[in-house]
Amino acid sequence: MNHLLITTDGRPWTEVEARLQHYLPGLDCALWPTGPTQALLRAPLRRALAIEYPAIGVGPLLQVMGVVRTDELDDETAARLVALRDASQLPPRPASRARAAAALDWHLAALRAPQAWALLGGPGAINWRDIRVGHPDTGYVEHPAFGFGQPGGTWIDTAQARTMIATVDTGVPVDEPGGGIDPLSGISASHGTRVGTTIAGYAPQDGFLGVAPRVPLVPVRITDSVWINHAQETFAEAVDHLVRTARVSVINCSLGCFASAVRPALRTALDQAYEAGVILCCAAGNIVNDVVPPASLARSIAAGGVTREDRPWSGSAYGPETDWSAPAAGLRRADVRRGGRLGYAEGGDGTSYAAAISSAAAALWLARHGAALDAAYPQPWQRVEAFRHCARASTRVPALWNAGAFGSGILDLAALLQCPLPAAAALVKAPAA
Repeated sequence: MNHLLITTDGRPWTEVEARLQHYLPGLDCALWPTGPTQALLRAPLRRALAIEYPAIGVGPLLQVMGVVRTDELDDETAARLVALRDASQLPPRPASRARAAAALDWHLAALRAPQAWALLGGPGAINWRDIRVGHPDTGYVEHPAFGFGQPGGTWIDTAQARTMIATVDTGVPVDEPGGGIDPLSGISASHGTRVGTTIAGYAPQDGFLGVAPRVPLVPVRITDSVWINHAQETFAEAVDHLVRTARVSVINCSLGCFASAVRPALRTALDQAYEAGVILCCAAGNIVNDVVPPASLARSIAAGGVTREDRPWSGSAYGPETDWSAPAAGLRRADVRRGGRLGYAEGGDGTSYAAAISSAAAALWLARHGAALDAAYPQPWQRVEAFRHCARASTRVPALWNAGAFGSGILDLAALLQCPLPAAAALVKAPAA
């Protein structure tokens, strides 16, 4: 079933969204606005309306809500439409519940992050030893959440950070500062910073903590867009650098490409990381229905998205390739505001964040077990499968959960760190990508 681009009779799209929530009270009914009176209604919500109200039909029901036109869009068209929209020109979404100044960010509480940190000495005292997280993305900016300008300095590995951005003939020259720095150009500007601080951020003075606070992060700037159809060879070069030179333990991939565009280089990169025992956590995808590569490939970890109400997030891709889900809607994260001002903002939406949380979980798991992993698993790939096993076995499963679409459950960090390690003989090697 295709998505629908809906056009209203002049009323704001937010009114249609509110009516949808009334008709489908158990689901996340968020729409994806493309203008004041236009928005994308994803296929799962369209299907849910058809199932719940078969006697009325989707078209007449939408008319009751004020929709005067619907246009069908396939996955790729819908994804491009949302990716290319100018969010600054869209009317704001109604404000979410206010966050108390001293309250823990909702996703950290939902993940039981404080309980997990306590097992490792507390958020500011985790011994990361030689654990590092690779982060191929849009690069980074020198944000206080990365320790820049703070006592003790940054934990960004600036010596191994790289700029390897794929060139696309846009006709607009970009001044690349190098060293993984994001010049804030392109449609996904500052994405690497928003996601990277979700992994490794630590700014208690600002009330902000990443899921794996202060874990050393190695950014590699490979793209200006979260869709990397054009940058698969560059992604492979980044993985090679991160595995062989930077010697990371985890790679976060909050990026994706269309299944029809997969190239051999992407598969080779996944095989290289897996055979080296590097845990590669990937975003299931946004807007599209099916899990996108590289998350859909067997040697990666695929993370879907949920809301603070434990509902599948309306923008998440889904399918049997999904290992588990994690928070992906309305996260507070570091932000780069207009004019280069640095701060924090609500509204972090996307399986990019679910992947980041999963990568941080992998780092915490490695820190918890340390040298015991070397003794337990003689083959490097076995530590990847051991992490997958422990994370899946320890997830929290809400009522009415669809494991075939959103994985084994919702990631639970405290339970993950206390999950017994599986025997090496019980692990099965994933087929080559």
